[in-house]
Amino acid sequence: MRKRFFLLSLILFVFAGSANAQLEEYITFGINGGINKNINGYKKDKDYYGNTFSDGLIAYNYGLDFGIKTGKRFRTRMEVRSIEFHYVAKWDTAGVPLQRNPYETRVKVWNMDIVLRGDYLLAQTEKTKLFVSPSFMWEFNIDRECKNMLTKAPNDKFNPYRDDYRDDFSFKKYNDIHRENPNHILGSSVALIYKYKFAKHVGITITPEYTIFYREMVRTNYGKPYQRLTLNAGLEFSF
Repeated sequence: MRKRFFLLSLILFVFAGSANAQLEEYITFGINGGINKNINGYKKDKDYYGNTFSDGLIAYNYGLDFGIKTGKRFRTRMEVRSIEFHYVAKWDTAGVPLQRNPYETRVKVWNMDIVLRGDYLLAQTEKTKLFVSPSFMWEFNIDRECKNMLTKAPNDKFNPYRDDYRDDFSFKKYNDIHRENPNHILGSSVALIYKYKFAKHVGITITPEYTIFYREMVRTNYGKPYQRLTLNAGLEFSF
């Protein structure tokens, strides 16, 4: 029932504001950030070492954008965005000596996005605007960190998973990430932008977004393209 009420409210808002919807600002500057949920961003099957893979910590992003009015309801924006995400490789330790051997590798990846957006104004009121924003993006890798979590010299060989065996680590590279993951990748996205203008030239934006890339993030994930769900909040300055 709540979902139906929300959809009905959104439809009424769009139709109520669409008749007189028109962009008033000619130039915009924005800063925003938020959280990501990557889909198929790591190897989905075991590798030849017997490793299994899973999501790591929460993924974050932040960016800057510049927009210019290009029509009654259209604006074009260029955005530069930093993307950070994590995943974990669990090592198969069966039959492996416990002393200073990795039980998992924690991978952190930093990417940069260059995004070309075309925003279309769906509706507006005195203080609010609603845009739909398709985009084309180029994402490329900036840096990678692979932190191997190592077991310490065990005092109890019959209990290899005691916490005091595990807190050692090294930064020896997990080299497969360089072979499996692309240095750059192309994709497209679609977003909804809700803007609330609380001052003459400043507004708050809330932006949910879905992105799909044109190939797999890991080449062995056949038929499972790299995707991302994003929820951002930010400030937009308009003139």
